[in-house]
Amino acid sequence: MTLTEPMPEVSERHRIEVRASIDTIDSAEWNRVVAQAGGTIFHTWEWLAAFEDAPPGRFEPRHLLAYRDGALVAVCPAYLVHECPRLSYLTDLAQLDLGGPVLLAHSLAALDGGPLAVPGHQDALVSLLAALRTAAGDDGARTWGVANAPAGGLAGLLLRHGYATAHITTSYRCDTDVPSARDYWGFATGRLRRKLEKERRVSGRDHTVAETPTDADTLVRLVHSILKSRGTPTDVLPEAFLHAINSRLAPYERTVTAADAEDRTVAVFAGWQFGRNRSMWLAGLDTERLAHFVPYRAMAARLIQSAVSTGVTTVDLGRSNGVEKRKLGARPVPLYLALNTSDRAGQAALHAACRRLEQRCQGPDEQLDMAKRCC
Repeated sequence: MTLTEPMPEVSERHRIEVRASIDTIDSAEWNRVVAQAGGTIFHTWEWLAAFEDAPPGRFEPRHLLAYRDGALVAVCPAYLVHECPRLSYLTDLAQLDLGGPVLLAHSLAALDGGPLAVPGHQDALVSLLAALRTAAGDDGARTWGVANAPAGGLAGLLLRHGYATAHITTSYRCDTDVPSARDYWGFATGRLRRKLEKERRVSGRDHTVAETPTDADTLVRLVHSILKSRGTPTDVLPEAFLHAINSRLAPYERTVTAADAEDRTVAVFAGWQFGRNRSMWLAGLDTERLAHFVPYRAMAARLIQSAVSTGVTTVDLGRSNGVEKRKLGARPVPLYLALNTSDRAGQAALHAACRRLEQRCQGPDEQLDMAKRCC
C-alpha cells in the first residue's frame, strides 16, 4: 500500500497518523517532540528529510505520529525497507530470510532509533509499537522492528513486547555536563592524565585543529577514503546521501577538522548538535597522506573542550574503536536490532537468528562491531 494522505488510526488512548513523507509533517511540531523527549539529531525532521532526499537504499517513509487530545505527544520515524546494504549484511550474517520488505524504525545508519514521547506520555510508546505492527500488516511486511535501539528503557520495552533482539554494535558516549574541561578529565589518574595530555600535544603538533564546517565534496572524499581503507563498501554512505546530510543539517553542524601545514583538510569528525546532545557521526581521513588518525587526540580534546564550555550534556562519539574512545572517558552504550512478526514459528526463527547475529558480530571486550564494516 502506498500512502498519499495521512491515515488516522485510533488506539485506546491515542490517535495515530501514518505519514508517507516527512514533508507532510510540520517541522517545528516534530522537532518540539524530539527536543522535549531528549532526542538527538537522528530523530530530527531535517535528518529524516535528508534521508528522504537521497536514501542509502530503497525506502518508503511510514512515519508514525501519536496525538492525545489533539496534541502531538510522540513520534516514531519508520521506513518500509526494500533494500538496505547494512540490513542485507546483517541478515546474511544471521542466515535470516525476511521474506520481503521489513518495516523498520528507523535506520541502521543512525545512532538512535525507535519511538520518542514527551514527558508524561510514555504510554504513547506502546501505542506507537502497536501501530508499527498494524502498519507492517497494511504494507504486506511480515516483519517489523526497531534499528539501533539503545540499551535502557526502550530496549526493555521491546523485550517485554516479544521482540527478538541482537546487540549488533556499540556506541560510545561522553558525559560532558561538568563545570570545566579540567573536571571532565578528572576521571583519569594522574599518570594517565599526563600521558593523555602529552599525546594531545604531540598529535596536534603538525596539524591545525579547528571547529569549522567542511564542504560536502571534502566530506565525501575523506569519509569514503577511510571506508575504502577499512574494506567497507561506500554504498552504506553514498555520495548523494552525504551531500543531502551536509545540506539539510547545516544549522546544527559542529564539525571538527584537522589541516596539515599546507592548509589541506586531512581529517574530519563530522558532527551535529540538537538540544544539549552532540553526535559525532562520521569520521573521515585522507588515507593517502595519513596512515592512521595522527591528529585524533588533539581533535578529541578540542571536541570535549567545546562541549563542556557550551553546556552540552552528552557527546556521542559513534561506533567502533572502543579502546581509544574509552580512554577519552566515553561509556559504551549497546545498540540493538529488534525484530518481530505475528507468526509463532516466525518469532522462534527471529530469536534464533538474533542469537546467531550476536555471535557473528562479536568483537573485543564489550564492543560488537560488524567484522568488515567500520561504521
